[in-house]
Amino acid sequence: MKKEQALSPNFLLGEFLHPGIRYLPLPIISNLQKLAQSLETVRTRLGDRPIVITSGYRSVEHNKTVGGAKNSYHLQGMAADIVVPGVSPKEVQTILTDWPGGMGLAETFTHLDIRPHKTRFRY
Repeated sequence: MKKEQALSPNFLLGEFLHPGIRYLPLPIISNLQKLAQSLETVRTRLGDRPIVITSGYRSVEHNKTVGGAKNSYHLQGMAADIVVPGVSPKEVQTILTDWPGGMGLAETFTHLDIRPHKTRFRY
């Protein structure tokens, strides 16, 4: 597993990992590739603005440390909390009203996940 591995044209594996991750099962890597591809569409819709991933894949231990939900999509490599410089989380969510998975609005970030159904929530 190399953190410099490209998952898509604009996202590297390392952007989705917190420090200390040394191994990822293949299903997690596959999910992260799908997530990165979905984030490419987000990037395009936002005028090719860079997206900063503040939280991607989480180990069970890390998820507990950050107070994540017990069944968080981050645990499966299917979620990312993002910040788009120059665009508020509220603006991001307004632009992405048709996002097909989960979207959560926080004051400082937007949560996006690739669950199989549309859902919306606030932190």
